[in-house]
Amino acid sequence: MLSVEQVNVFYGRAHALHEVSFSLARGETLVLLGRNGAGKSTTLKALIGLLRATSGRIVFEGHDITRSESYRIARLGLGYVPEERRIFPDLTVAENLLVGRRAQRDGIAPWTPERLFALFPNLAEMRDRPGARMSGGEQQMLAIARTLMGNPRAVLLDEPSEGLAPVILDQLVAAIRALREQGVAVLLAEQNFRFAARIAERAALIETGRIAWSGTLQELAADGGLRGRYLGV
Repeated sequence: MLSVEQVNVFYGRAHALHEVSFSLARGETLVLLGRNGAGKSTTLKALIGLLRATSGRIVFEGHDITRSESYRIARLGLGYVPEERRIFPDLTVAENLLVGRRAQRDGIAPWTPERLFALFPNLAEMRDRPGARMSGGEQQMLAIARTLMGNPRAVLLDEPSEGLAPVILDQLVAAIRALREQGVAVLLAEQNFRFAARIAERAALIETGRIAWSGTLQELAADGGLRGRYLGV
């Protein structure tokens, strides 16, 4: 579904991503793990078109999106939930969802507010509440739900677990597992290994803008030295 081939990205003269390569299959959950500043968010921004790859190739659903505008990439079915969430604070939960609504895509059941309220029960209880009056975890759920209203085939989640209470994390895990069961591919940028291990099948470790290792979560869980080298503080 998504293929990233030897992508390089620069911030001015600073070389941010170095020959980054990985792939994501339909219905798969892949986690990009690394410390702060390792290049996780930069990778996601390059995939959604907020940063321009200077070389390499990004292909989504058979379309070369390497130099496409963000809105064109979103129209193809690649959703993005930024770390900052960026919900509309003055709009209610229901209104935020309507802002994200897009046309149905062939082959997938359309997301509706009622389907999303079933996926995120907390949101159902506050559909008329303004975004500014929600907790950080509730805003994270709303940001994901709003992205799903665009009926994406794959979703990019940037640090979704950051700052969330354990009970909210459990609900987020259940929601991501439900997306996988419905065929939605998920790519997470994370530094929380325990959270990632609950939902992802494969992992790629990134350090100083380079993919240092890739494999299954089981392999990574069994190698404490590897985790300590790339994820330890």
